[in-house]
Amino acid sequence: MAENNDNFFENNLFRFENRPCACAEDTHYITPSQPPQTTIKVQAIPTDKIQFAFAPIVGLVRLGDKGALVEKNLLGNLIAIKNGDTKALFEYFGRNGFLFNISDTEYEPIDTQKMFELIRRLRTTVELLSALGAIKKDYQKILGLSLYLILSNPIEISFSTMDTPYRTCLHSFHQKLQAANDYPAPEYFQQELYTEESVTIPDTLLGQPYKFDMQLYMNVLEGSGDEHWIPGSSQLLFHNTAILFAHAINETPQIRRIVDFLFHYFYDVGVVRNVNEDGSIDYYKKPDLKKISSSMKERIIEIARLVISEEINSNMSDVHPVYDARKMVPSWNVDSLLGGLYFSIFYMKPDLELFRRCRQCGTFFPVRATSTRKVYCSDECRNRYQQNMHRKRKREQEEND
Repeated sequence: MAENNDNFFENNLFRFENRPCACAEDTHYITPSQPPQTTIKVQAIPTDKIQFAFAPIVGLVRLGDKGALVEKNLLGNLIAIKNGDTKALFEYFGRNGFLFNISDTEYEPIDTQKMFELIRRLRTTVELLSALGAIKKDYQKILGLSLYLILSNPIEISFSTMDTPYRTCLHSFHQKLQAANDYPAPEYFQQELYTEESVTIPDTLLGQPYKFDMQLYMNVLEGSGDEHWIPGSSQLLFHNTAILFAHAINETPQIRRIVDFLFHYFYDVGVVRNVNEDGSIDYYKKPDLKKISSSMKERIIEIARLVISEEINSNMSDVHPVYDARKMVPSWNVDSLLGGLYFSIFYMKPDLELFRRCRQCGTFFPVRATSTRKVYCSDECRNRYQQNMHRKRKREQEEND
């Protein structure tokens, strides 16, 4: 039901339009012995337009006639869609149009796996920003969410209406990590290799030169690491990080600070095996979390801020300011729903507002950063959760009697 708010349309920070979207499935039966192949496709409907606007606290919303609010929290509703829930995804597109500008003359196939990965990246960005704004910092979660975005391989999405394909953010450290073996050893290593039991590395985390054990360095070079000493050290992530730590001493300060942190984190705390989308980290051995120093915590926050910056800036390249000569006011040109969603993240102030997942329905909803008790997106969800818990306790009591 639309909510009347005559002033919202005038008082928002930006607004834009999108076209409605039709979603369909084609099922092709190739051979009797094989399961059918399903193609999912979308097409813009040119006859109507959907209006959107953004305001602080309220967030990105869909508007109806005369500025009435038809659907709130468009960002939270999208990132709450579970991986693989194509029905919920299509319902969202049906209400708000597609994420990109698409053809209005023919259906275009979409890769739903890429759509869900795009949603995961949006969700991770929002959760990371909210974790940074939390009063009590969960440094493991902040690191995990940052690594998920840094280490995820970028995806490419293309439609006939696009001049160039859309690509998710390729983080600067990800590029350096992939090119780690291209860095030659510093010239002074030759002398130390023959005279010392270690090689000296400038270190921004310790604030003084670090003595890299010669045997471990040589094992890393040959790809074997030292699994007895450091489980996971023969794996690619540790190998490339250690090579960057030893060889990329003339890299930019920004990259160098990430490299130094990750090397010491892997070496002292534990080598990361896998990063899950919820920010949890799997290690090759039980991590020694007591070795996370105060300087490491400060560096985790620094890295997270860089990741947020790169992720948002990468997705706002087509958002630019314009001046409305008719109304004589400044405004923004937002070319797609995806751009509008990232632009709404751009305006988030984690020290004032953040997103929290509803304990009942799983929707992400905006709350004030100082609010620690609000865990439901609505009174309805709060009542439903309390009723469910009451029924659960009643069943448990009956089973125990």
